[in-house]
Order: sequence, then C-alpha cells, then structure tokens
Amino acid sequence: MKTILKVSAVALFSVLIFSCGTQRGINGSRTGRLDIRDTTSVKDSTEYELIVFDPAFDYWFESHSYSRNQYSNDYLQSMNNQYAREWNRRYSIGDRRIESNIDYYATIKYDFEFNYKLFLYFKYFEETNRIKLLNIGGRP
Repeated sequence: MKTILKVSAVALFSVLIFSCGTQRGINGSRTGRLDIRDTTSVKDSTEYELIVFDPAFDYWFESHSYSRNQYSNDYLQSMNNQYAREWNRRYSIGDRRIESNIDYYATIKYDFEFNYKLFLYFKYFEETNRIKLLNIGGRP
C-alpha cells in the first residue's frame, strides 16, 4: 500500500511539473498571443523578431494596406511603448483577453518593420476584441 501511495505521489508530482513547464512560451512567458525574441545578426547587432501566436493576424496584416510612409519609427516606438504598458497592466490585473506579458522596452531601438508589425498587432487586437487599449484619437 505504501508503494502505491509513493508511486502515485511521484506520478502526480511529475504531471504537475510537466504541466507547469508546458505553459511556458519563449522567454519564459505564458503561451499567449505574442512574444518578442532577440536574435543576433551577422553584423553582431541584436535584431528582434515578433512572434504572433494568433494565426488570423497574418491574414489581417496582409489585407490591411496601411501606408508604411505615414508613420515614423519614433512615432511607432512611442505608441508601442504606451500600448505595451497598457497591455502589461491589463495582463497583471487578470484581463482574460490578454494571455501574455510583452517584454517591450522603451530604451531599446527596435527597427521600423518590428515596430510597424507590433503597432498593427495592437490595432488588430483592438478591432477583433472591440476594445480600445488606449484612449487616444488618430488613424489606425
């Protein structure tokens, strides 16, 4: 009987550890809608990749033809910083629509393509969830 209890306890503990480990995504965040991964390029500078776990975003991104020239990288970086802070605030209070924390830092200079895609992801999220993350006006 003691052997069965020990085996059961070990099995339960193993399942618990495994289930906790599988909920982690890249950079240790919970598997959710997006994540940021840093990669080293050939030039020894750090580049960042946006990973979106929502398969519908790719179609939405390609079908919404916003002019890339209407935004500067500084504008996008500023907006993404505000969006990421609000996103992380909502994640920390348990908003069920926000499934992961975003590691976006205002001190890092992300390139235009990264900032543009992240900015449009926030727009996509607002549109598909019918909410506004930020209470500011302006074009999408």
